[in-house]
Amino acid sequence: MESGPHRRILVVEDDPLVSEVVVEALDGIYHTSRAETAAAALECLRAGGIDAMLLDCTLPGGLDPHLVPMADDTGVPVILMSGHPDMMDRVPGIPRPCIQKPFSLAVLLTTIESVVPPRGIALAR
Repeated sequence: MESGPHRRILVVEDDPLVSEVVVEALDGIYHTSRAETAAAALECLRAGGIDAMLLDCTLPGGLDPHLVPMADDTGVPVILMSGHPDMMDRVPGIPRPCIQKPFSLAVLLTTIESVVPPRGIALAR
């Protein structure tokens, strides 16, 4: 069940340049929403319709302890992003796909596609 022409990716990133580059890379493949804080990301998850979340592990104010569990509870896969690999190890829950900054756009797209393929492409389970 899909909402709109593309699957929705929530980009949770406080660095405007990184956020802009990621959103531009996904343009036309996925519909993107942006959040700069864990609180804003929680609101987006509560609103629903998110197919995956790209999450910067070093947000100002830290990660809300409810953010990742809420994504897990609602079936939204979380892909971690960080320039500090040790920060990714601190995120609770199941092992998750991780993208280490700086990353190439090819790595970004391949990682996202492994979790939530573009519309019309089914994941083999």
